[in-house]
Amino acid sequence: MAIKLKTGYTFFYKNRLWRVTEVYKIKWEDGTKSEEFKVKPKSGNINYLEIETSKDGKKSYSFWSKHNDKSFLRKSQKLVKDFVALGSAKFPTNLTYRGVHYTFDEKTDGICDYGYEKEKVNALDYIDKTKTKFLAIELWDDEIEVSTGILIQENAISKIEKGNPPLLDSPILKFIGKYIAIILIFGFIGLSSLLNRCSNNNSWNSDSNYNKNDSTKVYRNNNYYRSRSSGFGK
Repeated sequence: MAIKLKTGYTFFYKNRLWRVTEVYKIKWEDGTKSEEFKVKPKSGNINYLEIETSKDGKKSYSFWSKHNDKSFLRKSQKLVKDFVALGSAKFPTNLTYRGVHYTFDEKTDGICDYGYEKEKVNALDYIDKTKTKFLAIELWDDEIEVSTGILIQENAISKIEKGNPPLLDSPILKFIGKYIAIILIFGFIGLSSLLNRCSNNNSWNSDSNYNKNDSTKVYRNNNYYRSRSSGFGK
């Protein structure tokens, strides 16, 4: 039975409890699809569980870690005979990272769906000689990410439990958080426009029906002018 996970779900992997905090769905141009689950343990680093579905429907499972390694990206730009390009950057077809030797496997492009927006991703995929360890170099807009992963079996994920996603993890709140500045600007403009309209309708010189029914209004053309002889004042 295929693994099904959603935001808020929990599962066990290597005797640790993990909770899904975000879900990304990627459609690759080669016809494959990926579901990436951002997972967080009770303590420790955030990781990613990937379920990839091939064109013929076969699923494979892998567990990933992201690395903020600018030195690796910088050193990889040395001129070599065999390289593959990713945007304006060039990476060797054979490289060693964290003690593991990788060989370039394929270059793929795709569209990632966050649930509230979509983003293009370009990826270089590397694999080791055992075909169980992976290296991915991905270009997201103008940012390059480096990730390493290992192949796992489906039964390595166990004790899946449903759960409600935290309020702060909802797609709507994430969308609001990302575009809060734009939302506030348009909200301020709309509120200012509404207040200005109300102010004009209720101003002394307004011809609105509300003001025409106001007995204190000085409105000479329709005999709403109140003189001293009307009974008010001396």
